[in-house]
Amino acid sequence: MATPSTTVESLVADLLSQQWVIELFTDLGERQRQSLEVANQVRERAASNHVFWPFHAPQFPLVVAEAQGSRITDIDGNTYLDSHLGFGSQALFGHNPPAVVDHIKEQLGRSTGNGYLNLTELQLVDLLEDMLPHAQKFAFLNSGTDATNAAIRLVRAHTGKRMIAKFEGALHGVHDLAAHNTAFWYHGHPVQPFPEVTENGIAPLPALTGVAPASPAELLILPNDTAKALELIERHRDQLAGVLGEAVSSSFPYVEHTVPMIRAVAERCKALRVPFILDEVLTGFRYGPQGAAGHFDIPADLYCYGKVVTGLGLPLSIVAGRSDIIDHMQTSGLPLTDLGRKTCVQTTHAGNHLSLAASFAALSTLRDAGDAYYDRTRAKVDRVQSRLAEFRAETGIPLRLLGFGDFIGSFGFVAEESYGDYREFAEAVNPIGLFLLTLMLRRRGVYTLSLPMFFTGDAHSESDVDELLTAVLDSALELDKHDFPFVLPK
Repeated sequence: MATPSTTVESLVADLLSQQWVIELFTDLGERQRQSLEVANQVRERAASNHVFWPFHAPQFPLVVAEAQGSRITDIDGNTYLDSHLGFGSQALFGHNPPAVVDHIKEQLGRSTGNGYLNLTELQLVDLLEDMLPHAQKFAFLNSGTDATNAAIRLVRAHTGKRMIAKFEGALHGVHDLAAHNTAFWYHGHPVQPFPEVTENGIAPLPALTGVAPASPAELLILPNDTAKALELIERHRDQLAGVLGEAVSSSFPYVEHTVPMIRAVAERCKALRVPFILDEVLTGFRYGPQGAAGHFDIPADLYCYGKVVTGLGLPLSIVAGRSDIIDHMQTSGLPLTDLGRKTCVQTTHAGNHLSLAASFAALSTLRDAGDAYYDRTRAKVDRVQSRLAEFRAETGIPLRLLGFGDFIGSFGFVAEESYGDYREFAEAVNPIGLFLLTLMLRRRGVYTLSLPMFFTGDAHSESDVDELLTAVLDSALELDKHDFPFVLPK
């Protein structure tokens, strides 16, 4: 019997030899000739750009010359509808929203940048207190990875304990603990098998080379099963420094399963007095001004925010929550008395002044837009989902927008409407379909980095949504014409 690995490899080899795929690659290569030349030159001497990111690198990277609103233009002169929008970080209002750009311009030429205290920080804190009444104090860092890593250090400092619990498949960044048992595509599923689920949880498994396996005393991996997760948390209550969870997961995009599980875990942690960290990097300010915590009534001790908090793609993340926990990183007022008694997560550029100013402008605009902003976004996504349902009924092609909330999803091909089991969903995803659909959308003037993602908000107009739908449906029909296997054989 063929293994999943040999089945996928055989399918890829067959597809790459087909003339229509060769023509697709040739067409993209010709229209992006200058972009490819520059990308190759950069690749030889620099490695950190997102277009060279393992697991997410696009086959034909673009070099962007200009970005405005929902559009980007590359150095070859091609203009695209952007459904990627900087991993969603610029999805609130699109590229270079005037209100945010103008506010930043006011700071340029007279602000300090980093390493000083500015009035902007007080203005932003006042705004955040208004938008996030469940948070007592705030810490400003650089990225979502920074935020979850800092939250882990803070709960360890607060409790004096080491063990952190996280769920299998949860994506909390790329620091060492987060890199364990993370999103299935980092681990190579469905080609690579999952580790065994035992009565002691799941064995810690790094997804990235260079990451040493965490010891069971340091990391507890929870299965996506509410009863089993609660039992493990109860059993380890005296060893746990904290539990880290996300209300919705990009690797398990079914809120009907993830939200009740995370809410139950959060409530149990509260009863056990085990600190609970809610990762709101994706959901913060997107499910509503109070994020998933407010929308789903999920209690937490710390909250981590990122992505959209500047609305401009400038690096900024936030750890918010209980002041007695966050105070472990703050001076007592007499630095010499802090020695040996405090922790530190600050870095040279954490809470950069221009990033704080951008955040104040973007979140002020969002607050002033009110519920109408969220109503508009929901209506757009509802229209996409309705048209896809009609398309499935008309054609039998299992094209879906796999996502959550009203702001993020990925177009893909899976047989079922919903999956109650994380591993079953991972095995159902067709990675070849995601790859080809991304390139076919590029050919039709829609840009997304390496997966056919759809981040939206006020960035996209109604006509943009129509344009995107036309491109997605047309691409699916072309795949069907070439007898593409939408559902992978088991």
